[in-house]
Amino acid sequence: MSKISITHFNDVYRVTPQKFSNTSSETIDVSKFAGLLDSVRAQWENRPDGKKEGLTLFSGDAFSPSMEGSVIRGSHMTAVLNALGIDVAVAGNHDFDYGYPHFCKLTKDSAFPWLLSNIIDENTGRVPVPLQELQVVERRGVRIGLIGLAEKQWIATLPSWPANFQHRDMAQVAIELSKKLRDTNGEYKCDIVLALTHCRLANDIQLAKDAYAFSPSAYDSLPSQHGVDLILGGHDHDEGDSGDILLFKSGTDFREFSDVTIELQDAPEGCVRKKIIQAVHGKRQVTKPDSPSSNELQAVIGSQLSSVQASSNSPVCKSAVELDLGRKSLRGGESSAGNWFADVLRHAYDDSPCMKGEGGSDGVIFCAGTLRGGSVYPPGNITLGNILEILSYEDPVVVLELTGQAIWDVMESTLSRYPAYEGRFPIISGFRVSWDSQRPAGQRVLGIWLQKDVANPKSNGVAVVDGDEIKPDKEGKKYKIVTREYLAQGNDGYSALIGHNYLIDDETGQIMSSIVRKYLLGSHFINRLARLRDSTKLLDSSTAAILSRELEQRKHEADDHKSLIAAK
Repeated sequence: MSKISITHFNDVYRVTPQKFSNTSSETIDVSKFAGLLDSVRAQWENRPDGKKEGLTLFSGDAFSPSMEGSVIRGSHMTAVLNALGIDVAVAGNHDFDYGYPHFCKLTKDSAFPWLLSNIIDENTGRVPVPLQELQVVERRGVRIGLIGLAEKQWIATLPSWPANFQHRDMAQVAIELSKKLRDTNGEYKCDIVLALTHCRLANDIQLAKDAYAFSPSAYDSLPSQHGVDLILGGHDHDEGDSGDILLFKSGTDFREFSDVTIELQDAPEGCVRKKIIQAVHGKRQVTKPDSPSSNELQAVIGSQLSSVQASSNSPVCKSAVELDLGRKSLRGGESSAGNWFADVLRHAYDDSPCMKGEGGSDGVIFCAGTLRGGSVYPPGNITLGNILEILSYEDPVVVLELTGQAIWDVMESTLSRYPAYEGRFPIISGFRVSWDSQRPAGQRVLGIWLQKDVANPKSNGVAVVDGDEIKPDKEGKKYKIVTREYLAQGNDGYSALIGHNYLIDDETGQIMSSIVRKYLLGSHFINRLARLRDSTKLLDSSTAAILSRELEQRKHEADDHKSLIAAK
């Protein structure tokens, strides 16, 4: 009988200290996670090459979302993951938050392979580079095949996901690769196959059933079935295992990991599975304030955070007007700061597959208490640190389908406390609300209209005008509204948002600071192309249209400037 030791973790974001619990002032961080991980692996046998006989596996989501990631676009995590001694990883949805090309940059220095076996580049017929289809390792004389699988649901939420990248059914790919990896006459000759996944629990459970990841007691003919022997999943932020299917989830955010030992025995002669899992022993290892710290990780974190600090002081945009983040400005009426941030959020997910072709979002609703800092920023440079100070909350930005009645109910609730400067006061984009502050609370909204852009010949730009009216109907048209997950849970007077369908949920949504950072980077890129007439090859066909509009607008502005000079 052979025994294989595995440590597994998933969905890690924050490298800075975080509270051990809501009721404790003590903290933990990734260095303590690493110290605990090292203490477990120290008990493993040594291989002839000096490395350990076990496996450390990661099931995706590291480069985003976090405040640090918003500053340096996840680049700090490459060194952190390398220092954790990962053997193989599967990519998760948030690893693509800054786009596939940036993911390629982040992973080129990885000391381990990244898998995504069921995504195919139609231009090549292969898994997109630098991702890999499979990996084979040997531990204690056992040849282990590893594959990486992603559910279709989160692929549909990724902004700027390449159109030529196609998703394939997870179970179908698992069985195909099982045949390839276990073939006794083939290249790999694997004894077992493990699947790293980035899926919701329900999809992992279905995969386990379809790919026969059962315990031997639950499936008598298991050795004769192609599929996977064990699933190690991410995406959900819980930990646990699942009954007679062999599936582990391992928590989140460097708070815990799974410490697993599998016992293998030879399968009967002639079976497709050469070895079967006879027993699984799993333990949840929890990072605690008194966990040993890794000196190596402390040094890595110190180096990476110094880079974050330096980048935070860099200007990222220039404001032509004063941005007043004071309570009275934000919580007493419409403000330039609130309008700008809401307008940026409105189009954050418009090019994700689940929104593309549907006209994008219809509007944005979030509370004025979202915007922090309390400062007045004069016209001029705004630094990345300023943006992070203003957008300090780290709950994800989500998209809900709301009825007209729900939108009316939200507006009534959020306007009900005026003239008190309450954090619930609404900041919106995409629609106009007419209301009367003199009327009783709950009866203040007079009307709501979607807004649309129309050509304005006088300014050679666009004008915003009222479109269709949003009526307080409980049935009929649904509106795609961008908001915060904190508010979608009904907090701060937003109970009318509870229970509505998510198009972008809390697992796939990005934090506000990351969205604004990406918008500013995109604006900088378009500005550079417009100024230099750069011949850079465009990766997305929509970029050309955006650039064309920008050049046309600049031409009109230049013509207007010449006309003003001539008139003088």
